Amino acid sequence: MKSIKWSSDLSVGIDQIDEDHRRLVQCLDDLFTACFAGQGPEVLNGILARLLQYTREHFSREEDIMRRVGYPEFETHRALHAELVSELDDFIESNALADNHGTSNKLLQFLQDWLTRHILVEDKKICRHVGAID
Repeated sequence: MKSIKWSSDLSVGIDQIDEDHRRLVQCLDDLFTACFAGQGPEVLNGILARLLQYTREHFSREEDIMRRVGYPEFETHRALHAELVSELDDFIESNALADNHGTSNKLLQFLQDWLTRHILVEDKKICRHVGAID
């Protein structure tokens, strides 16, 4: 598995959202690095908790932007956010990272796939709506 890195392909053309996405990508990269360096569950769970907190903050800002611009798919998009937060909450509560490298790999792959797909498909729809990208 390869770590996710920020690239211009992930830019949506709205500075605040792009900056949030850069920070989320960095959190994922930190988690990836810690997993493959053999860090223990305390370190991994700490990074995951930071990722979850920043994800909540980002979703709040993004949802505020969607409300302000009258984004027509707001409720559907917000439901995707709520689903991810719930999954991460459940994952943290289950303490699934405790000494389980296979679970760590599955989580990393899931988060990388989710974030990339969400940015490239869902978030770019918002930006097309506001005319930030073509």
